[in-house]
Amino acid sequence: MENTDKNDILAAINQISVSIVKLDTKIGIMQKDVAKISEIEKQVAKIPEIEKQVRKIPEIEKQVRKIPEIERKVAKIPEIEKQVAKIPEIEKQIVKIPELEKEIRKISEIQEESRKISKSVAVIEHEHGDKLKALFDAFTMNIEKIEMQEKRITLCERKNENYDADIYYLKTKVQGL
Repeated sequence: MENTDKNDILAAINQISVSIVKLDTKIGIMQKDVAKISEIEKQVAKIPEIEKQVRKIPEIEKQVRKIPEIERKVAKIPEIEKQVAKIPEIEKQIVKIPELEKEIRKISEIQEESRKISKSVAVIEHEHGDKLKALFDAFTMNIEKIEMQEKRITLCERKNENYDADIYYLKTKVQGL
């Protein structure tokens, strides 16, 4: 009967060891999830730089609003032609027009890029929220499992204490014989 009690105690201790190994494994998985969160936070940290670029758009639009003024100057070419001495200055203005057109095309490209960035930011915010919710749900589930294991361990420890008392009692009885 004494060997059976020892075997039961050893089996209970073995179960506790297995449970501890499982908990260690789950903790390792949780640590990997925390590393993933760090990567997401790095991506989120890039958002201020993107927002900084988006804030430049009003200045670019301001430059676009200057185009009509340039067009008015070009319309004055016939009048300026009368002033032969000023022809080189006019040519400089005309040479700048293709560059301005390129700049205008760049502005539309920048606006399109800004729209894409805004969409990307919205997607990132949405995905980030979903991932955090899933992570917190996983943490809650793991905490519940850990608490359940702690209760089981406490129960095993109480049983172990009872077994110790029973063993002591049986030893004293055997020695008394």
